[in-house]
Amino acid sequence: MNGYEKRTNAKKESIINAAGELFANRGITDVGISEIAAKANVSQVSIYNYFGDKNALAKEVLIKYLDTIIEGYDEILQRGIPFSEKLKIIMEKKEEAVNAYGKSLFSKFAWEDKTFQQIYKEALNNKAVSIYTKFIEQGKKEGAIDRDIPDEVILHFLLSSVSFMEQSNYLSTDPKYKMGILRLCLYGIIGKEEK
Repeated sequence: MNGYEKRTNAKKESIINAAGELFANRGITDVGISEIAAKANVSQVSIYNYFGDKNALAKEVLIKYLDTIIEGYDEILQRGIPFSEKLKIIMEKKEEAVNAYGKSLFSKFAWEDKTFQQIYKEALNNKAVSIYTKFIEQGKKEGAIDRDIPDEVILHFLLSSVSFMEQSNYLSTDPKYKMGILRLCLYGIIGKEEK
């Protein structure tokens, strides 16, 4: 990567970070391109050149947010600790993410926008599937996941939780409801297995 490409990538990253912070605190509608440019220390023209418009920029912010979460889960799965500990850490991280995202004005806009929902689904299908596959493989290897259930069945079951999140009132539901969906997907109706 040459110097020009490095500077361009640094500018884009700065714009995405600035926009993400502003969108999270005030929503997309109430934030102007001039504010984003000032916060990122770039010209408004740079934002239009790199992203086209504010909605395209907002989509990039959402993609980065999802990438960061998925990378965090991948890092947890690579740790040299028992699967049960990995699952506990993942559940704690997921709860933190659910609470933070549910309070964000940006999330409310994103969840009402069909294009944003499509981006979320694509990111889930393209990126999360590999994490879920690692999760299933490790769980089976350590005996925490039933080896007799085909991987594809478990994967489809985990991905089915997305349909709950597509409900129009999902963001307004209580955090316990959101975590209940996740716990149900990971532990079933019996709950955690006692050891």
